[in-house]
Amino acid sequence: MKRIVFTLLSLILVFVISACEEESDTTQGDTPDENEQTEETNEEQNEQSSDDSEQEGDIQEFNEEDAVELMSDYKDSFVSLINEAGEDQKADSFQTKAEVKEHFKSTMSDDLATWMTDSYFKEEDDGVYIIAKDGPTWLKEEQSFDVEKVSDGHVKIVQERDNELLGHVKMVFHAKFQGEYWVVSEIEQEEVSEQSNQGTGTNSDIKSTAKAVKELIVSQDMKTLAKHVHPERGVLFSPYVHVKEDAQVFQQSELENFFEDDQVYEWGVYDGRGNTIELTPSEYYEEFIYAPDLQDADQILVDEMKQRGNMKNNIKAFFPNSTVVEFHLEPSEESGMDWSSLNLVFEQIKGGEWKLIAIVNDQWTI
Repeated sequence: MKRIVFTLLSLILVFVISACEEESDTTQGDTPDENEQTEETNEEQNEQSSDDSEQEGDIQEFNEEDAVELMSDYKDSFVSLINEAGEDQKADSFQTKAEVKEHFKSTMSDDLATWMTDSYFKEEDDGVYIIAKDGPTWLKEEQSFDVEKVSDGHVKIVQERDNELLGHVKMVFHAKFQGEYWVVSEIEQEEVSEQSNQGTGTNSDIKSTAKAVKELIVSQDMKTLAKHVHPERGVLFSPYVHVKEDAQVFQQSELENFFEDDQVYEWGVYDGRGNTIELTPSEYYEEFIYAPDLQDADQILVDEMKQRGNMKNNIKAFFPNSTVVEFHLEPSEESGMDWSSLNLVFEQIKGGEWKLIAIVNDQWTI
């Protein structure tokens, strides 16, 4: 009997020991999996941290050379479309404004590209056309400027400008890092207060008036421009600097509807061809008044009559009591023939106010 009991106890003991060993094996078998999961989690976190570091490292330091390159590309993206347009101002490379906007987005933010497209282009049934108006203000690379960091991926390119057209202003071009490259995202213009600019002489007054008149002309605001026109003499339009007696003259009330007037007028005779210049006011504006880059004229001259081309300049002889302000654009190449000038002719009325009496075009002639 004792032998049977002993045998049973031995079997139970063996069973218990075996069960404990299996449980121990199971527990030990789970541990590597948990460690492996922990290691994988740590690796993923390390990889994510590494990716974040690499992404931050992709935003390179933005210096003055980068600013010049970006602003040059920004300008070229616009000017290239102007240069490819023919006399009809059609941008042949694009069929829709959406395509123009996509073109601009290589150097501009979405908002700026939208503004640029809507401001300077119109879509017709047969394609996209350029709106005749003064162009944007560009960075002057030859003048000093500063690059100011706003935050990671955001800098300001700041340049102070002081000329008769812009006045004394601070131009602020915002640049932001967009994905893989920098773009111009926003443009601001801030007036610079001046204590020392106290000029009250005749040249200062007439230049200020001429600047205001020129801006109204390029923005096609003829209703406001009419208020600057001589109330009795009206404003004479001459396609060339040799003014003729039969030149077209518009009175204030007529000038207000200049661009709505569909009548064809005779404005003179084409130089070198001899045929009559027969155009509507809008067509005359496109051919003999508007010129790109008038906002950044190379020269602004007051009563300095230059004999630039072959045609005799008789403005002062025709208007002996006038003051002439010339906005001159140099040719794109030295000794080139694509120069032009817009001459604004003024007379003073009682009270000393300057009134516009003529708009005279000057360009290369045969």
